Amino acid sequence: MPGRRLSVAIAVAFAAASVCASAQSIRPTYQFPAMPEGSGPASIQMGGSPFYFAPYVGVAVGRDDNVLNASDNRRASNLYIVSPGFKIDARSAQSVFQLGYAAEIGRYSSSEDDNYTDHVLRGQFDIALDRRNFLRVGADYLRDHDPRGLTDRPVSTEPDKFRITTPSVTYAFGAPGAAGRVEAYYSDLRKRYINNRATTALGDRSTKEFGGALYIRVAPKTYAVAEVRGTRIRYDQSSQLDADERRYYAGLSWEATATTTGIVKVGRFQRDFDSPGVPDFSSFAWEAAITWAPRTYSTFAFSTSRFSTEPTGLGTFIVSDQAGVTWTHSWTSYVQTAVDLRYHKDNYQGFSRKDDTMALGLKVGYKFRRWLTLGAEYTHTKRDSTFDGAEYDKNLYLLTVTASM
Repeated sequence: MPGRRLSVAIAVAFAAASVCASAQSIRPTYQFPAMPEGSGPASIQMGGSPFYFAPYVGVAVGRDDNVLNASDNRRASNLYIVSPGFKIDARSAQSVFQLGYAAEIGRYSSSEDDNYTDHVLRGQFDIALDRRNFLRVGADYLRDHDPRGLTDRPVSTEPDKFRITTPSVTYAFGAPGAAGRVEAYYSDLRKRYINNRATTALGDRSTKEFGGALYIRVAPKTYAVAEVRGTRIRYDQSSQLDADERRYYAGLSWEATATTTGIVKVGRFQRDFDSPGVPDFSSFAWEAAITWAPRTYSTFAFSTSRFSTEPTGLGTFIVSDQAGVTWTHSWTSYVQTAVDLRYHKDNYQGFSRKDDTMALGLKVGYKFRRWLTLGAEYTHTKRDSTFDGAEYDKNLYLLTVTASM
């Protein structure tokens, strides 16, 4: 989706109790879940069961100087956010069950029509069948919204709301450190809009993704990677946008080589439309995610990729390029900062439009207690566009409090 909002993850800020349900364009290597870090929120054992419960809550107060993401006639408003959530974790020597829930309740004092309540629920079960065979079964549920002004649909009296369900399964063959490993995966994302049906019904769709990856060790902790991925996109209503997409990648994956960990893949992707009236597309593609930790208390996370995005009213689809870097630094055991810089380019296919979006985020957190973090955040976003009226810039200021057990 072009210009997707940069979400305000209040309960995530400098807390280990986050639940991540947003789809990521860079597919990582499968890893059996590690034990939770000891510095995170405390967990409560549920009776005599193997389940441990960790609740948390975030609160934020701030100001958004462009609620409607408009190029002119800007509307500013104070913003209040409450973000409750929890994680449940149960483990044995061969299996891990994880369940996480997070909500984000936002209220605008001067733009009540833009109030929202979003939910994320994610479940995942990993089992080591033996030392070489691993299976992961998961299911995600997301109830979210498109902030007004960030889609190509006509602006309605309230944000477009939708729900997404995504069952998934991953099978991995090969012990960690083995000379060769194989992965196969499948997911079935279903997106349905809830309101403003006169303009959103055409966006209802299903996206099935399936593929496999081969890892061959070429150095003690470095693997050559070959991956093939397929995506099948079908809209609920009759549409010329139904398409099949194929991706082919080759690259390298390395684990804790010196101070870096990462994966870099380059290749090609092509999209073939069912309708003969819509031209097919083929392009160079890449995915890369690299973490560099020059010090134990300082980490840089780099990412970049080219991927496709479904349209919201203009064009047949969008070729999106993204790149970003996040620097997280612990100045003391109590004070942590994060600097996040993002670039996103959208090139519309079947329509003459290009967007360039830059975002800068600054965060500081003070761990007042092990279970209580005080913080402040600032995000500046600017979009330039060749399409009249699509450009905008905005500033978001927040004071945050995150509490856990």
